[in-house]
Amino acid sequence: MKTNPIVILFLLVALCGAAPTVALAHHGAAAYDTNELTTLTATVTTLDWRNPHALIHFEVTDAHGAVIAWTAETAGLVILIRAGWARDIVKPGDRVVIVGHRAANGSSTMLLKRLVLPDGRELTSIIPAR
Repeated sequence: MKTNPIVILFLLVALCGAAPTVALAHHGAAAYDTNELTTLTATVTTLDWRNPHALIHFEVTDAHGAVIAWTAETAGLVILIRAGWARDIVKPGDRVVIVGHRAANGSSTMLLKRLVLPDGRELTSIIPAR
């Protein structure tokens, strides 16, 4: 069976047209309440240094003494490295301040904007100004 070159060309054009839509959908912040920042004092449990975004898992003690597990999604690894991050920048047990946009669905998830390390240094999770 011979494949029609026009059909192949049509499929390639269709796929190329869909690719930007998929990429933009992934990088949106629609899942987060970007109108408000949440600041939490937390204890780091793990840092998942992976693509496409690193994840900081941490625990926060609420007003009633309950420990709540949270996750903060960071920018991409290249952006983090340019902003001074490293794979071992935080370790389990580190007390940090985490600032970000909380998930719109109310879950214990946030989009990280800023991290204050135990030594007081601040790191951002955005493209650094030059």
